[in-house]
Amino acid sequence: MIKRLLLTLAFAAGLTASANAQAGAIYADGVLQPDLQTAFDRVNPGGIIRLEPGMYHEGATLKKGKDGVLIIGAPGVIFDGASVGGKATFVIQSDGITIDSIECKNVAVRSRNGACVRLESGDLTLRKVNFSHNENGILTWDRANKILIEDSIFEGNGKAGRAHGVYVSGAQQVIVRRTRIIGSHDHGHGLKIRAKYILVENSVVASLEGNDSYLIDIPNGGRAIVRNSLLVEGANTENWFILSFGVEGTRFEKNSLRLEKNIIVSDREGGSKFINLLEGLAGPELAGNVIVGDIEYDWSGSNYFFDSRGDLNWPDAPELPKVDLTQRSR
Repeated sequence: MIKRLLLTLAFAAGLTASANAQAGAIYADGVLQPDLQTAFDRVNPGGIIRLEPGMYHEGATLKKGKDGVLIIGAPGVIFDGASVGGKATFVIQSDGITIDSIECKNVAVRSRNGACVRLESGDLTLRKVNFSHNENGILTWDRANKILIEDSIFEGNGKAGRAHGVYVSGAQQVIVRRTRIIGSHDHGHGLKIRAKYILVENSVVASLEGNDSYLIDIPNGGRAIVRNSLLVEGANTENWFILSFGVEGTRFEKNSLRLEKNIIVSDREGGSKFINLLEGLAGPELAGNVIVGDIEYDWSGSNYFFDSRGDLNWPDAPELPKVDLTQRSR
């Protein structure tokens, strides 16, 4: 009886400690700060915000005039349910910002359009971030310039078909590489990007068991390239189409879509349709893709077709096949 009581008390203490986990030390240009917003206000342009391991529950706004700042976390930096101004964990108003090695989860706001990062203008790099179970992973206004996302994970994001894993409302250039966008849900897309130039490479975009919509939605065209990537539409997805291009009308002078050396899989019962393309646009360029499952396909190109995962000795859905995407780029 005493042993059981001690175990119960220890378990309860562990839950309390977890719930009350504290933020770590925060430094702006090497100087210890009392909180994140103060650190953002005091950092110099081109300076460094360093976060020590801990559980953070408050967001902050990096205001204009702080261009070139690096925000970097040590292993074990986690933002949980943190937001500022009913918007996001990090509201970015300066240019040339890099966010590196930050985990962010459970962001939800009254508008149902919250995000780990909300970019209001300028350039942004996300590197080695893990954004999970939020409304949006990243959300940008239409004044973004260049966005680079690499070596990151976006998992289980989405809300009511209005929030997505990666949601870029307008930019000149978006590059996503070596990144996993998986398990989007509640009708959210894996990526929804409006940009003049889009490159997705060496990445995984997969429904897993999520009730997502498009894996990749490029609603206003532009020059888009998807290559050396794994795209898997799951059994619970709410949309027949794997990818869309230009369906809300084009806004750029040049509009083209190229998919090369990808592995494209449908696990959806009843099959999938490949690309929802705006009528009148030139068809996509397709080369060297491996297409697996029941996917309606209407375009020419030197691609390879397999009826099922079993033809390639792959595991059953929703497990992802083990493929080396870096090898496909050769």
